[in-house]
Amino acid sequence: MISLQSPVILFPPAFTNEKNQIVNPNPIILSHLDVSYVDTPMKKNVSAHINGLPGSFSLFSGSEYDSIGDWTQEQAETRLRSHIGQTPEEIQKTLQSIFPQTLEQNPNGPGSILTGMISSLGIKSSADCSCRRHAIEMNQRGPDWCEENITTILSWLKEESHKRNLPYIEIVAKAMVQRAINKSRRLLEKEKQNEQTR
Repeated sequence: MISLQSPVILFPPAFTNEKNQIVNPNPIILSHLDVSYVDTPMKKNVSAHINGLPGSFSLFSGSEYDSIGDWTQEQAETRLRSHIGQTPEEIQKTLQSIFPQTLEQNPNGPGSILTGMISSLGIKSSADCSCRRHAIEMNQRGPDWCEENITTILSWLKEESHKRNLPYIEIVAKAMVQRAINKSRRLLEKEKQNEQTR
């Protein structure tokens, strides 16, 4: 267990539940980190898992794993502290970053808007399908990137259509993607203006 100088507040991302409702989880307040260390000799890796949080931190791997030999908990804790930072702000930022991205975090992103348009046609994406990952990538990269790489996005849609045995009409797909980009650009610009007037 690692004690923290002061409590750290984390905000798990919003997500959509089985009833198609957006859920905003309660913040997580940590005064200490309950850590499990996992040694995987076959992969030559020691990782740290912070209980209650997603993901893990690789501490020793490859040749360093070989050279360190029988590691101690003190060595693992020191390495974990170097990964997560020293100040409460650094720790908060690092731990916040291990939460997976969701579409609901950026409802005005081009990927979220395109997903909503496709969903309105009765085509739903599952939590682990590639279309969801691509939509999150579209949100992260923004409308300008999406417009410059529209052929890449169309290839994603075409591939997903074939996987689901759905018809793919490029002119219709291109119009939908362009509409999502334009709408996202307008909404993000409006969002930016609202923030500036506050």
